[in-house]
Amino acid sequence: MTLDVYEAVDREKSDRILWEWANQFEDVPSDLAADLQREVFDRLDAAERIYYLSELGDEAIHDWGGVHSDFHEFVLIDRSAGQITLLVAADD
Repeated sequence: MTLDVYEAVDREKSDRILWEWANQFEDVPSDLAADLQREVFDRLDAAERIYYLSELGDEAIHDWGGVHSDFHEFVLIDRSAGQITLLVAADD
C-alpha cells in the first residue's frame, strides 16, 4: 500500500460518511451520539488534515473480508496537539 490510496477530504465529507455509517440501521441513541461526538467528531473538528482510505479493490480483501459490509479508515493530523489519529469505523 502506498500513500496515494488516501484521499484528502474535508470535515463535511468525513462527518457525512461517519454519521451515515453510524445511523445506517436507525438513529443512534443519544448517549452513544454523545460518545461519538466526544471520541470521533471532536477529533475530526480538531484535525488540520483528514485523509480517507480509498477503495483498494478485491485483491486487498483477505479471506474473511467479505463478512464486513462497511469499512471506513481515516487518518487525522492535528499538528497543534502533535497527534496523528487512525480512525476506523467497521461493522464488526
